Amino acid sequence: MLAIKNWGMLALLVSGNVLAAPLDALLTATPERGLERGFVELGADVMNQQLDFLNLRTVSSDPDKATGDYNGAHISGGMRVGEKGWVSGALWQRAVGDATDTYQYTSWQISGQYRILEADGWLPTMGVRLSGWGNYAGSTETTKPVVVPGAKLDTVKVNSPSDQELQADVVGTWQLSQESDLSVLLSVGTNQLSYGGMSATTTMDGCHYQLAFTGNAVYGKLAAPCSTPIHVLEIYDNSGRLGIDVANEIAWHGSFVQAGVNGSWRSGPWTLRAGYLFHMAQREAVDAILASRKLASYSQNHNITIEGSYRLSSAVSLFARGQLSSNLFFNDLPVTYNTSTAARFDGKYSLISLGMQVNF
Repeated sequence: MLAIKNWGMLALLVSGNVLAAPLDALLTATPERGLERGFVELGADVMNQQLDFLNLRTVSSDPDKATGDYNGAHISGGMRVGEKGWVSGALWQRAVGDATDTYQYTSWQISGQYRILEADGWLPTMGVRLSGWGNYAGSTETTKPVVVPGAKLDTVKVNSPSDQELQADVVGTWQLSQESDLSVLLSVGTNQLSYGGMSATTTMDGCHYQLAFTGNAVYGKLAAPCSTPIHVLEIYDNSGRLGIDVANEIAWHGSFVQAGVNGSWRSGPWTLRAGYLFHMAQREAVDAILASRKLASYSQNHNITIEGSYRLSSAVSLFARGQLSSNLFFNDLPVTYNTSTAARFDGKYSLISLGMQVNF
């Protein structure tokens, strides 16, 4: 009999270092400023040991807290709708790697914004935005051993992990001069995680077992070349005695609020932007489970984003963007936060993006 206790969030152990980038730190009530109609942005996003020359990432010898290398690309864009409307969207492809595995994620975002108030004296231009965004993978799998209380898993795999978010923002922007402006924002939103299925492999008494999860039931199927009269072993019978709650640890629901401030400055072909965003999350079940196991949970994140762009022509600009997050950007990729990966969110992370923007 395999004694599996407090397995927690086995399914997504493999995805604790990934991040997305809705770039809420740079939200403005006047995204159309300086554009005739809209723009398209193409960029590459990267971070590794060689690029982290300022040692902005948290480095740990503990593999459960280590941060990995990141490679990705994105396309985003926005366009005017009438006199006061703005629609935008983005798509990211990303890969994060550790010593043995690489994990692939796709992220998406769509939003609509409307200007509800024009600047008047000390009153700023005000806009409201509604957006939907999320992250998903066909599957994530680790091929390195995963040690949990009472068991050692050789591999862990989850099919179709994803998160879906709905978000509402209120943004105010003051035009300080022809060259500069200042924005503040307040946001609220909801998270919902889901997954298609979970499986793992383990070794007992020299024999390999394929583990399958049905609800909170765990079944072990004997693999060749071993053979016994009983080929399928029910390890857990939904009685709750082993302390796992797969659905709440994988498919948790939550809500969040965030606030930020940013500014921009233009001079000739140069544009500089910088922003700060504070994010606070509240999650059902998963953080309470962490507390019951005397493990730390993380509900707050601080993000600083700095961007510089240079206009090559009236239509084409090049940009460089840097982001620093206090807690691995969990506000942008909620699917990676669970009872088994929470320890990794104690560390900070940075990301560099380079690319081109085309205006039309």
